[in-house]
This record gives sequence, structure tokens and C-alpha cells, in this order.
Amino acid sequence: MRKKIYEIFKFIQTWMDHITTTVAAVLIAVMFVVIIANVVLRAIPAVGGFRWYMEFSQYANVWAMLIGAAGIAVQGTNLRVEAVDTIAKKIPYGERIARILIDIAMMVFYWMVYRSGKLYAAKAMAIKISTMPKYRMGQVYKIFPAAAVLCIIAAIVHLVVTVTEDPENKEEIAS
Repeated sequence: MRKKIYEIFKFIQTWMDHITTTVAAVLIAVMFVVIIANVVLRAIPAVGGFRWYMEFSQYANVWAMLIGAAGIAVQGTNLRVEAVDTIAKKIPYGERIARILIDIAMMVFYWMVYRSGKLYAAKAMAIKISTMPKYRMGQVYKIFPAAAVLCIIAAIVHLVVTVTEDPENKEEIAS
């Protein structure tokens, strides 16, 4: 049963990593295309480029980073403190315990991002500052709670993989 759960969640982990990486890369590529197109269009008299290119580029960049954070969370490749890793290696099951604690801390952090992002997006729905056509700032800020939920799911997936992996099989631990 444990091996089956591990295999299912390992598949979900790989799938989520590929999807989040692809979405983040596409957002960065679209951002690049918009910036290049704007540079070209500014050189053409009577066109002048897009008024909204800078704002779009900033949002695409932030969205790519927040979605990319889910890919980092699902693989457990977040930043580490070398001193903690060194100490954890000396304790039986220390690395596994450290990874579990990190996943739990990430879930708590992203829950706070979700709650504050939801409140911030709701308050910003009244603001019409966005230069992008037909968008209110609250719609733009909804990425924060959405990305936070995605990161919580990613941390849960990584936690389940960590708990169900076979500690004797060194290949599985390398996740």
C-alpha cells in the first residue's frame, strides 16, 4: 500500500514539476516577445508601441516566479541551510525529519500568503489603476492566493513522497 501511494504521488510530483516549469517558461517567453515587439513598434512612426507593455511584463514576471515556486516546492529543491543539513545527516532519519519540517513550514507560510493575498485582492477590486485593458488590480492580484494554493498542494505532494519513500532505497531519497 505504501509503495503504491509513493508511486502515485511520485507521478503527481513529476507531473506538477513539468507543468509548473512549462507555464513559468511560457510566461517568461511571452513577456520577452511583448518587450521585443514593443521596442520594434516604438521605432515605427504613428504606432509607438504598447502602453501596457511594462505593466504586463512585471505581472508576467511575478506570475512566472509564483508558479515556479510551486515547482520548487513539489521537488523540495528550495534553499537550504548547510549547517542544518550537516547536523541532520548525523541524526538517524534526520534528513527526512528536516524535509518534513520544511514542508510543514512551507504549508504554513503559503497559507498566510493565501489569506493575505485573498484579502488584498478583494480590497484591490475597487481600484482601476491597471493600464492593461479591462483589468482591475484585484484581478491581477488574484495570482497570490491562487499560487499559494498551488504551492500548498505542491508541499503536500512532496511531504507524502517524503513520508512514503523507502529509506533503504537511495535512488528514491534523491527526490
